[in-house]
Amino acid sequence: MAYYFIAILFLISVKSEAFDLAAGLTPPSRQKTTLRYLGLFHEPSTFPTGKDAKVTKQNLALSVPVYKTDNQSFTLSTRWEKLEVQPEQNNISDLYDIEFGASYSRVIDEKRLWAVSATYGSASDKPFRDNTVSTLGVTAFYAYPHDENSSWLLLVNYSNNRPILNNIPLPAFAYTYVPSPDFRLVVGAPFASIYHKFHEKFSYQAFALVPWVLKSSLNYHIAGPIQAYIGSDFSQSTYLPHGRDNRKDRLFYDEKKLFIGFKSPLNKAVFFDAELGHAFDRTFFVEENYEIDPSNPVSVGNAYFAKIGLVAMF
Repeated sequence: MAYYFIAILFLISVKSEAFDLAAGLTPPSRQKTTLRYLGLFHEPSTFPTGKDAKVTKQNLALSVPVYKTDNQSFTLSTRWEKLEVQPEQNNISDLYDIEFGASYSRVIDEKRLWAVSATYGSASDKPFRDNTVSTLGVTAFYAYPHDENSSWLLLVNYSNNRPILNNIPLPAFAYTYVPSPDFRLVVGAPFASIYHKFHEKFSYQAFALVPWVLKSSLNYHIAGPIQAYIGSDFSQSTYLPHGRDNRKDRLFYDEKKLFIGFKSPLNKAVFFDAELGHAFDRTFFVEENYEIDPSNPVSVGNAYFAKIGLVAMF
């Protein structure tokens, strides 16, 4: 079902950690209760204050299909995330991103599906303090086949916390080509993705969102679903600081990472992922929209990091 992969890609394009909502857009017959944890732990690094501090990020997400049949489903989801700078540096300490969501999907026939999802939350140093720190997102899409190996996706998204083009409904489209389980190409506006298993033991995958997100990895298939990999991740997190003078301003955390990793199922229900890597070109800055060269960045020193991820599906 090609639309499933495109739906996940678009959710990632809206927010780099939005994979936790993808369960609500999975075809109804494949939906499961899903619990996810991600922990990202950096070693201490130097801030402009001249002092060292640790940056950590932890994310816990849950999605539950409260109603489903072969043709339709209704899913509830929630996500809690905390980015922590300890000790506090440059007035940056604890940042939260908390969301509650719901989605409805309906299969029209074997290859046609439409869905709508909505989230409400708060991404701030003082979450839910008032409406200046509230986040809202709505996505609707319709998927239909082009031929036996390809399909189209038409969608509209609204968000008040996108890195760019904020606070406006954003139409988009995507074309996907999946001639075999070993090759998948998605080309759309404004994102693209490719997966290619070019050897029995090796595959490559990449995702790009113009102009600010690029994720890629080269994977070595050890046995079955067990993989080792190397990769890169250039992406951002966005927050709405409480008490800011300009309500259009947001606090961005921009980070680039190179890493090696290992992922494997622990049993039929639990999947494990671990990484070790190097984070660089790290900055906090305040702008209305994402800027490659922000005017007053708070630059953070390079650091090694460890990441742990767990996914349980029931």
